[in-house]
Amino acid sequence: MSQIRPVAGSPPVGRPIIPPNADIWVLAGQSNMAGSGFGEDYETPDGNVWLFTLRDEWEVAREPFVADRYDAIDEAFAIMRGEREKHLADSEYRRNRSSAYFAELLATRSGGGLGLPFGKAISSFTRRPTGLVFCAKGDTRMAEWDPDYMGPPFMALYRATIRRLRAVGRQVTGILWFQGESDTFGGQGNRYFDNMKRLVAAFRRDLAQPDLPFFYVQISSTDQQTEEELPEWNLVQESQRRLESLLTPGGMVSSIDLPRWDGIHLSTSALGRLGRRLATVARRSLYGDRGVEIGPRLSFIEREPNHPARLRVRFSSVNRRLSPAEGVEGFSIYFPNETQNRVRKTFIEQMDATAVVMQTDEPIPTGSTLWYGKGLNPSCNLVDAADLAAPVFGPCEILPESGFAVGK
Repeated sequence: MSQIRPVAGSPPVGRPIIPPNADIWVLAGQSNMAGSGFGEDYETPDGNVWLFTLRDEWEVAREPFVADRYDAIDEAFAIMRGEREKHLADSEYRRNRSSAYFAELLATRSGGGLGLPFGKAISSFTRRPTGLVFCAKGDTRMAEWDPDYMGPPFMALYRATIRRLRAVGRQVTGILWFQGESDTFGGQGNRYFDNMKRLVAAFRRDLAQPDLPFFYVQISSTDQQTEEELPEWNLVQESQRRLESLLTPGGMVSSIDLPRWDGIHLSTSALGRLGRRLATVARRSLYGDRGVEIGPRLSFIEREPNHPARLRVRFSSVNRRLSPAEGVEGFSIYFPNETQNRVRKTFIEQMDATAVVMQTDEPIPTGSTLWYGKGLNPSCNLVDAADLAAPVFGPCEILPESGFAVGK
């Protein structure tokens, strides 16, 4: 895999140079960022979107980005945890796998991701080339992205990412991050909030860009394991929701409504939608496009004074309206000391298409809790007109007042 993989519209084989006016974006995180789609056609290449490969070479971006993993300069992006545990990390193993890995990916149409769809969408908006620096690896935890990580080199992810960005030699436009699934057990979820703040601060410090934009994905769903095995899944999602206002500039997108192709990985088409969602949020938050909003954000919860069995949830930053008008899924209300979801009907308010109304069979007691997306594998479908999804949230305590703002 030492040769450049030519695509239509690519520069001559050799050492292509990315255009000097290109925006530079980092793709970091674990498998859903690395490219985990399966069995669907890859995103079509575009001559305006470039990839800084794991071999530290620029080429016109073509999926799968992970194809040259075994030729990576950095061991941290070459060797997976399971390979190391099986003592398969030597140079001969890497050489042998390099010759077969690309063919295996193509045969199964594996490795499609969100990077190329993002790059095409953002380049179409900016009218400038986009460079993508691939720094993602499956099955990685926040502890292995720690700036002070001192463990084995094959998991020194932050250090390897910084080395690659310095090799690029350009100012970074922004970081895209999708990670957290591996931090949902063993007490790691309790540290996720602080670990994320620390990571973003380190990137901004070490790249000498104190206002470096950081855009990230709230983790989606899984049926690969049980809630007993992954008890902190919702905790990580809620931490990610609460972090958005603290990590500015940047922003968050939700993936909870998107389909998977297996127990934990989003499909290729879902990742394409997710990449375009990130581009939409970046258009608003980074480039100042007032034609779009960042998508539904939990804003206000209120009781209906004349209907004690109803609760209204208002959202801000909605693009035109929420949908579907009927059959909204994913909301739950739990009365104190109960484990049964009491919601019997959920719908978009007719007079205000940025509000969702829930109805229960009995008056809602003070101290009840409201959730959206509770559990590991909920069915959630609330989106706005720009295909931006409502984030998972909860638990939110239902207070006795008729209306109350939701804390960050």
